[in-house]
Amino acid sequence: MWWQYGVALCMAAFLIVTVYGIRLLRRADAALQQAEAALQAVQRQVTHTAGESERLFRASTALVEEVQVKLAAADAWFKAANETGEAMNRVSRSVKVMSQTVEHSVLEARRAVHNNQDTVNDLMELTTAGIHLWHRLQAYKRSKSKE
Repeated sequence: MWWQYGVALCMAAFLIVTVYGIRLLRRADAALQQAEAALQAVQRQVTHTAGESERLFRASTALVEEVQVKLAAADAWFKAANETGEAMNRVSRSVKVMSQTVEHSVLEARRAVHNNQDTVNDLMELTTAGIHLWHRLQAYKRSKSKE
């Protein structure tokens, strides 16, 4: 009879192991379903993130291209400004040369006027001396003719 108790005990243990095995399989199935749902959620999130990344990449590419176009325009503007600056430097040098030329001409004119003024003064003195001599000569001739 002891053996009957042993068989019954083995059957009870088998039933308990089977019940716990079934519960374990159900929990494992539930965990797998939950993991599958989590993986699907992650898959959807990855797909959404990939789409957003692609959209962001396109927007970034468009922005970079726009910045390149604007930099090219700005580069052209800076080039034009640089050329304008060079032209202004050339004009400034030309004005400086013209100013020096005018200053030199004015100095030459002053020298010429000063030199001519000395010549005119000398000429006036000589003319005055000549007129005095003429008057003396005339007076001498008159006085000689009266005698």
